[in-house]
Amino acid sequence: MNSLERVIKTLNHEEPDVVPVGPFTGYYAAEIAGITIKEYITNGASIAEAQHQLYKLTGQDIVLTAADTYYIAEAFGLKIDYHQNSLPTAKQPILGDLKDARKLKVPNPQSDGRMPVYIEAVRELQKRLRGKVAIRGTGTGPFSIAAYLFGVENFLVRLAHMIMGSASSTDMQDYTTLLEITSDTCIAFEKAQIQEGLNIAYLGDSLSSLDMISPDMYTKFVMPWHKKVFKEIHDYGEKYGVFTMLHSCGNNTKLLESYIDIGVDLYEVDSVMDLRECKEKVGTNISLIGNLAPTDILLDGSAEDVRRESIKCIDAAAKGGGFILGSGCFVPCNTPLTNIQEMVKVGHGYHY
Repeated sequence: MNSLERVIKTLNHEEPDVVPVGPFTGYYAAEIAGITIKEYITNGASIAEAQHQLYKLTGQDIVLTAADTYYIAEAFGLKIDYHQNSLPTAKQPILGDLKDARKLKVPNPQSDGRMPVYIEAVRELQKRLRGKVAIRGTGTGPFSIAAYLFGVENFLVRLAHMIMGSASSTDMQDYTTLLEITSDTCIAFEKAQIQEGLNIAYLGDSLSSLDMISPDMYTKFVMPWHKKVFKEIHDYGEKYGVFTMLHSCGNNTKLLESYIDIGVDLYEVDSVMDLRECKEKVGTNISLIGNLAPTDILLDGSAEDVRRESIKCIDAAAKGGGFILGSGCFVPCNTPLTNIQEMVKVGHGYHY
């Protein structure tokens, strides 16, 4: 059974041969390939080369293109600063008020911002891997994109006023316009990646985490658009055999039932969450990936620490399939390669 077959069987809630392994090794691969982060996030061929090199060194079952989070917001006109060996940072937001959303249009994923970089990365990975390894794409979520365009702090403050009833009477209408546009952009971008051979359509929307907003705010301001995005991606990707995935940092245990409702196939479990509890709550409704601590275990821990914690994850969630051993979030630069290799060794050493 090759890696892609193993991942597909797992996501269908069947038991494969061994536990698949898919750590969140995005820009970490740049270090392995000896290129700068700036080069990595601006060149699709470099992403593919770095991910392919990492795969050959670890044998992990999923390669991925995700790195920074501004490439879609850039397509709307957001200006960012690039840095040689760290992720880019945003300059001034482009929306002064929610009503400015009325001027926005859905950008073209094939030509606008850095979306073409990530589309190219999927295309190049498909050429290299030829259907033997699962390819996980990238996609910043609609809520996070909206916040980047408005300015995160101002955006969250405005939403707080809206939920308390102290905002302008037109704010919800303008907010809806903004989220419809960012959602349609996510959908167009995901479809473009699917056309190039994507296996897992990924959406990262960490600003919608309960570390940032309340459950009521998620229900009102995020959930309708998550439903829309995942439904359209699912319907479009079904004929390609594509699965959908959500990442949202922090402890989102209280949102697991909502994640079932939005129709996502795979949820990335942060290391602060209880993996066994998550498995019990979602059952066979959602598959899970996670949840080794990226810093405490993968970066700062020993190979024995990685082995111990990997076994705990497998014991908590692997039975019956529907589980991929992974990291709770991005694997940091300077993480020992031996720790990633140990993670893969443990997963592939567990035979169903």
